[in-house]
Amino acid sequence: MPQPAQDSAYWTLPLKGVARAEAGLRSQKVRIHRFFYNKHAETSLYAIRRKLLAASLDGLLIAPVASRPFDRLLRSLPHGLPCVFFDSFLPGIPHLSSIGQDSFQSGVLSGRLMKMLITEPGHVAVIRMLPKDFHIDDRVRGFLTYCRQCPQVTSGIYEADGDESHGAADRVFARIFRQHPDLRGIFVSNANTHRAAAYVAARSSAGQVHVIGYDLIDENVRYLREGVVDFLISQQPERQGYEGIITLYRHVVLKEPVPKKVTMQIDIVTTENVDFYRS
Repeated sequence: MPQPAQDSAYWTLPLKGVARAEAGLRSQKVRIHRFFYNKHAETSLYAIRRKLLAASLDGLLIAPVASRPFDRLLRSLPHGLPCVFFDSFLPGIPHLSSIGQDSFQSGVLSGRLMKMLITEPGHVAVIRMLPKDFHIDDRVRGFLTYCRQCPQVTSGIYEADGDESHGAADRVFARIFRQHPDLRGIFVSNANTHRAAAYVAARSSAGQVHVIGYDLIDENVRYLREGVVDFLISQQPERQGYEGIITLYRHVVLKEPVPKKVTMQIDIVTTENVDFYRS
C-alpha cells in the first residue's frame, strides 16, 4: 500500500483495519508483512517487487493505486499467488477478491448531491488527482455522467498532482477561479478535498462555491464542520483493510470459499452526522 502519510494521511485508516485483523489472528500464527511504496515515484515499486519475491508470501493484499505500474508488477509475481485488491482495482489482472466501493456509482451520487446544492447556472470543477488511478477515473466518469443531465451546469476536468509538496494543486485552483467567475462547485475525487476547501475558505467563498469530496481524514472533517465542505463520501477504508486480511485468512488457512467482490456501502457524511458516524 502507499506510504501511510500520503494522500493527507488517508492510508493510516486502512492500516488500522489491518492491525485490528492482525491482533484478532495472532493466536492463529498469522504473520503480516507491510510493504509501503511511494505512489508518486514509480521506481519505488521496483524495490517492493524484490521484497515481495524475497518474503515467500502465501497471499497478498494490495492497493494498486497507480494503475499502469501495478499492472506490470503483478504480472511479474509468482503464478497462483492469491491477491486481494482493496481501495482500487485493476481490470484484467487475475485476483482472488476485490474490496471497495462501486467507484462509478459514488461519482454519480456526488453529481446528484452537487445538483441539489447548485441553484443557479454556473461551472463545476472536477479535480482528478494524479497519478492515474482506475477508481479515481471511475469516480470522475460517474460524476460527469450525472452532470450531463443538468443543462444549467457546465463542467470541466482539471488534473492536479497529488504530491502535496509541489503546491501544484493550489495553482490549479487559482486557474479555475480566474477562468470561471461563475464557479459554483468543486468535486475532488480523493482525500485531498481539504486542499480545495482551504482555497475556497481563503477567498471567503464558502456557501457560494460548494465542495464535495472523499474520506474522513482530520482536515476534511474540520472543513466539513466549518461548513466549507458540504458533503464527504466515506468508503470505509478501515473496514477495507480488515476485510482484506480476513479474506486471505479464510482462503489460505481455512480453505474456505470467499466472495469475488466485497462492495462497501456509499456513505454520505454531513456536518450534522459526522460526530455520530462510525466506519
